[in-house]
Amino acid sequence: MDDEILSSQTEYKYAPLQGPHSVRLLTLHPAASYETPIRISLREASLDVSVKFAAVSYTWATEDGDCSLSKRVECDGAIIKTTANCDAAIRRIRQVEIGFDVWIDAICINQSNDDEKSLQIPLMRQIYGNALWVALWIGEASCTLDEETSRPVTDLAMEFFHNFAIELQGSKDSGQNPRGGTLYQEVVRERKAFRRRGVGAFSPPIRGLWEILHRPWWKRLWVVQEVSIARSPVLLCGSQSVTFDKVEVVIDGLAREHPGKSGDEHEFCANFINSTFPHFVMRDFVKRAQLQSDYTFGNAGPGQKAIQILDNTRNLRATDPRDKIYGIQGFFGDPQSDPENIFPAPDYSKTAADLYGDVARGIIIKTKTLDVLSTCYGCVRTIPDLPSWAPSWNHTPLAYFSVTDFKAANDSGVVYEASGDRQSLKLKGKRVDVVKHVPEIPGRLEYTDLECTRLWRQWTDFAFSLQSYPTGESIADVLLHTLCWGNNTALKRLALGEYRTSFEVWLKILQSSNPLEAVARDLYEDEMACSYTHRAEFLIWGRSLSTTVNSHLALVPISASADDQIVVLSGGKIPFVLRATGNTFLVIGPCYVHGIMDGEGFPREEAAEDLEWFTLR
Repeated sequence: MDDEILSSQTEYKYAPLQGPHSVRLLTLHPAASYETPIRISLREASLDVSVKFAAVSYTWATEDGDCSLSKRVECDGAIIKTTANCDAAIRRIRQVEIGFDVWIDAICINQSNDDEKSLQIPLMRQIYGNALWVALWIGEASCTLDEETSRPVTDLAMEFFHNFAIELQGSKDSGQNPRGGTLYQEVVRERKAFRRRGVGAFSPPIRGLWEILHRPWWKRLWVVQEVSIARSPVLLCGSQSVTFDKVEVVIDGLAREHPGKSGDEHEFCANFINSTFPHFVMRDFVKRAQLQSDYTFGNAGPGQKAIQILDNTRNLRATDPRDKIYGIQGFFGDPQSDPENIFPAPDYSKTAADLYGDVARGIIIKTKTLDVLSTCYGCVRTIPDLPSWAPSWNHTPLAYFSVTDFKAANDSGVVYEASGDRQSLKLKGKRVDVVKHVPEIPGRLEYTDLECTRLWRQWTDFAFSLQSYPTGESIADVLLHTLCWGNNTALKRLALGEYRTSFEVWLKILQSSNPLEAVARDLYEDEMACSYTHRAEFLIWGRSLSTTVNSHLALVPISASADDQIVVLSGGKIPFVLRATGNTFLVIGPCYVHGIMDGEGFPREEAAEDLEWFTLR
């Protein structure tokens, strides 16, 4: 009967907010049970004065991806339509009886008013920073039950979180290796079986832990600033909760290098927690910045904080691609007082292509580097009309390398000229080589262990077809560096001899006459070979090995083709593959060319006036 009454009511009409720092807070009316229809009241409050409230961090969609406005909340005699997951979050919080009002975006912001949304976005930092309690709602308990207890595996995992955090903190405080802990070993014990059987290899608590750490909530962009800025965040899953400081201890314990931690264990742990890492990194940054006023995120300098936060949140999702920019502005202060805030004010009338282009150009001008171009793949055009030189920040990057240790253009500075055309970027540089041959790649790649092995076999045969190398190095040494972009798993330049033993075993297995299936198994399971396997595997995605006109080996974007130009742009740390289109060029993407990564193709005495102008589109 209550649902029938709700469905017959008129839609709630929002009154405009009166103050520049005003928000709406909802008051939850008492309920007899979880199933009781939700009834609330809304009131306006100013963030300029002290006000007690809680905030909710959640995803609009449920586990199965349903983000339809299928639920109704009664508000002051009218209804507000919301999603099933928002409805579930409110019901669970209602049971906690926190004793004060709540802020939740789907209801407290008029979602049909773009002007209001543009004005509320800059307040996110205050909202989540001022909230006395922040609920991190990741969804209802798992449908998978433990056979012995008939409890959801996520319920067991929430208890495991608490106990595992105590074990890890105890090891840290006593100076012991956490790998000796019982619960640590329970997490990593079945890592090899996991490659074959998936989550079915885990014990019920570890299966639940995996499920919790891979819920959609972790993949949503907005939650990174929400959890990072929050004072007292609490993770909620169904009826269970754990304080986020316990979660942080667990993530830290699995992420760190420990004595005796093998390559496959490191790769497994990274895979286990990869969805959580942006949240962990950014929350750590916020904590350090609060304690140390001059603390900087990564490399100091105007614009560097912006590019590193953009990169750190690149894999996260936003329904509106413009929110990949607007959703991180809570990490910055007011543009008038924070020199690191180089972003335009939120404006939902601007297209994503214009926004991304403006931000990329602004970063280049502010940082006086071309680092932002290293994540451009012109073939990936998920944003209509996006220039090839502007990163598609709503798309998963193909990086897994660092540009900071390379000097392809030596110490030259960026030579930029304003063109007056929003779609163009005009830079000076030098053509250093040309793509000659790219092996044919299957039209559809799944990048399974078997497919990676097949590609590596093809590429090694291709590489060893070269009789010699311009630098005088052996083809094996060149291949070792090229397939891992000259970086190790820590994204640092390879030290002399690093990976050599692992690579030699890797290459011997790869070139054996064994069937492909047996070779793939050995590459991933051999204790010595797997170290190089895992590093090379990160770089194989979206790339191909190629040869150049000057007989170099190059790791290039998968869309590169013969006759594409390899160009070092002035001020750039790495070379790029560019494709001529009339008088302009498309950025196909960054490339690794062994033998020119340290300025060999770009002499220090090269005068700026002798360089060529490249108009990128």
